[in-house]
Amino acid sequence: MVLTPHPNASSQVPPRPDDAIDDLALERVMREVPSGALALSLLTVGLLLIAWFLMYAFVFLPRGIVG
Repeated sequence: MVLTPHPNASSQVPPRPDDAIDDLALERVMREVPSGALALSLLTVGLLLIAWFLMYAFVFLPRGIVG
């Protein structure tokens, strides 16, 4: 398989000096982003556990002991 460069690779414009990322702004964003991802994952896992307990309580327990 022959790999060819992206057709627009040569037409990309180099970054301008005024496009530089401010270190303080980058630090602020990197402080906020992981906490949002953590909150989303905790919410998802919590909803999953609640759904599992509800299924256990309303589906499996009423059926009684197998055997």
